[in-house]
Amino acid sequence: MEILLVVSDRLIRDQVKVGLQQFPEFSVMWGEGYAAINQARQTKYDCVFLEIPPQAQDGTRLLQHLRSFDTTTELVVITSERSARDMAKDKSAYNIAAFLHTPIDVAEFFRMVARLRARHNGTDVAAPATR
Repeated sequence: MEILLVVSDRLIRDQVKVGLQQFPEFSVMWGEGYAAINQARQTKYDCVFLEIPPQAQDGTRLLQHLRSFDTTTELVVITSERSARDMAKDKSAYNIAAFLHTPIDVAEFFRMVARLRARHNGTDVAAPATR
């Protein structure tokens, strides 16, 4: 699975990159800004992780730029919980698969990766058994 990280915050980028590299089927590339988005024009990625910092209009423009030429690649938006709530109305318009909240919660991250892998493999993620 080819994954592109478009993240300017080095700590967040490293956390996501290291987490994704735990899975041998993931090939992870990364970059910042429009240069990274333009990589998606040249290479077909299965998933793009796009950081949209709170109060940053540039992040929204990056999202719009990506979706101007690619509407099918799975998109995970990395942003604060408040920004994710604000962007919820745009989820279907931009075909956003998931939001990953910052600071990154490890359990939430790996649950999201499990759903991503299941969708890519065409399987269903079973809910944890309860007693």
